[in-house]
Amino acid sequence: MNSRQRCRTAMNGGIPDCVPVIPQICHPHSIRALGLDFRKTMIEAVKKPAFVNKLQIECARYYGADGVRVWIHHENVPCLYDDGENVWEIEPSTNKFIGRLDFKGGGWIIPLKEEILIKNESDIEKIPVIPASSLLKTESFKKIKELVEDAKKDLFVITSPGCISVEYATTVRGKAQAFVDLIERPEFAHKVLRRATDVAIQKALAMIEIGVDAFMLGETFGGVIGPELFKEFCVPYFKMFVDKIKKYDVCIYLHVCGNSTQLFELMAETGVDCIEPLDPLGGVAVADAKKRLKNKTAIMGGVNTVKLARGTFEEVKQDIQRCLSEGAPEGGYLLACGDMLPTESSPEKVFEMVRAAHSYIYQ
Repeated sequence: MNSRQRCRTAMNGGIPDCVPVIPQICHPHSIRALGLDFRKTMIEAVKKPAFVNKLQIECARYYGADGVRVWIHHENVPCLYDDGENVWEIEPSTNKFIGRLDFKGGGWIIPLKEEILIKNESDIEKIPVIPASSLLKTESFKKIKELVEDAKKDLFVITSPGCISVEYATTVRGKAQAFVDLIERPEFAHKVLRRATDVAIQKALAMIEIGVDAFMLGETFGGVIGPELFKEFCVPYFKMFVDKIKKYDVCIYLHVCGNSTQLFELMAETGVDCIEPLDPLGGVAVADAKKRLKNKTAIMGGVNTVKLARGTFEEVKQDIQRCLSEGAPEGGYLLACGDMLPTESSPEKVFEMVRAAHSYIYQ
């Protein structure tokens, strides 16, 4: 099997020739692993968002991983000011600082102040639902198409269509107000999320045309809001997306950060092929997920990110073996981190993930 066949087989619950590895590489780690000037390249990535995908593809190939995530980036380049210590995004018309480049985390601009972008129902209607056919004509999607065509030569290519549940609400309503809306204005919240889902479906249709293998749906706050609110404000929109997209023969997996243990069955109800990242820092156990989700969905993840960042090589090696022994038997498992691969993880630890998974022998 090649990498794409291997990942597809595992996400569909089958037994591939060996356990696939999708380390959850992001660009800050890629920059470190590839030996590039960290500060300079992080700034370049903000100025040229498409460059991020190139870094992640190159890094995945460096490790011999099976899959890679590529992102749909906007084409708006922020105006930056470097004071030698911090890099700030500034409002061009006022020169006011509005954000700061996060060198220690995800590598993107963190707004200094949350803005409420949607204030009323008329604002919801103003969010454009751009048809896939129109998206494919944009420069951004043309660039992604070139990257995907190259990556598919040896990698299982994943993308995200954007946030469609509570996480989206927090970006347009602010975190505090979004959670208040769930309780005090549920109908309004549902209208916001329905619009976000419509937007994401069109992006997904465009990416299917480009040739991606899988979609990642994400919900950062799934472990925060609890099962009842997850069932009301997340599950319907994930199902809506899956119902529209699954017929195109692509894989779909659901990423819920933190403690997703209480949500396993609800996540499976959405119809996705796989759930991840099974974060041990959130109290999630691979063995528990395997037992409860057997014959429902595949599972992916579980490797402790703190150990990947600061643990010894032997500690990481043992943790990888734990994940494989709990998740891999009978197939339907992909080895990955319990969240984003830490920037500071040494390459030898990631190489060990690939070596161990590709050496796994199914009983």
